Amino acid sequence: MLPIGGDIFVVVNEWRDKVLIHIRKYEKNSAEVYVPTKKGIALDLNQWQLLEMYVNEIEEAISQMIDDVTGVPEMTFHLGRGVYVSVNKTYPTVDVRQRWKIPETNQIVSTKKGISLTYDKWEALKGTFPDVRETVPEIETTTPCILSEDHQNQEGMLMCSNCNPFAEPL
Repeated sequence: MLPIGGDIFVVVNEWRDKVLIHIRKYEKNSAEVYVPTKKGIALDLNQWQLLEMYVNEIEEAISQMIDDVTGVPEMTFHLGRGVYVSVNKTYPTVDVRQRWKIPETNQIVSTKKGISLTYDKWEALKGTFPDVRETVPEIETTTPCILSEDHQNQEGMLMCSNCNPFAEPL
């Protein structure tokens, strides 16, 4: 468990033969042992790699929101499978959250599955990247699908359910 502030931790575990990296709020139970809550999100190795890859862009978005440079109320970065990182002008946080598409309206909305990090906690999360890479050496050999050969054209990306989770079939 890598603390990033308050009761929020980064935790690596395996579930159904798949390595997941959680950014999650924990609470102490009656025995004073930390137990996970529903507040948080589990990222697979591809999503974690993309989170690391987008650090500079997320930092730039935070700076733009603080300085009110763009006039854009929110900037988002897709990590795959409907998980997005959002930086919002109204709420000074970095939000890592699952989204889904309402079938009747085709509107894409945020779900409760995720976590909002203050800028301090975001900084602490970035500080866990080396420890997570040391704990999960498979990250080094994992290639996010957006960097794969079949994604070097628009059709390949559009056909990918990871990159384009809300797509209508072509």
